[in-house]
Amino acid sequence: MVMNKTARPSFLTWTRALALLTVLGLAWLSTPEASAQLGSLVVTITSPTSGSTVGGTIAVSADVTIIGAITVRGVQFKLDGANLGAEDTSGPYSIPWDTRTASNASHTLTAVARDLLGLEWTSDPVTVTVFNDKTPPTVSITS
Repeated sequence: MVMNKTARPSFLTWTRALALLTVLGLAWLSTPEASAQLGSLVVTITSPTSGSTVGGTIAVSADVTIIGAITVRGVQFKLDGANLGAEDTSGPYSIPWDTRTASNASHTLTAVARDLLGLEWTSDPVTVTVFNDKTPPTVSITS
């Protein structure tokens, strides 16, 4: 039997090539895990905790971790996407929240840290349930 120099490679070679391309292709398509990069901020709401029920006036607090040589300009807390009070420009980052200004329902808090260049990093959301007893007290007078 004479080998033809223009013949296709064997089935095994094609299978290996296809397997290699499949692995490389999947590696290119996969999304790398997110991680903090040098020159970034990581902001985390520390209080209240997600799933808690709140009422009255409480402190909303956040911790900012600095990755690399960067400076925090301030932290803006948000309630359901709207600004909650003024931006806090000095740590520890915290503001009072009078929960009576919100409805008795589930609400989402986030904290947005801003650096000197104006770049912003947003915390993971924290969901809380507001419950303020708005039932007026009953008074009975007996003689």
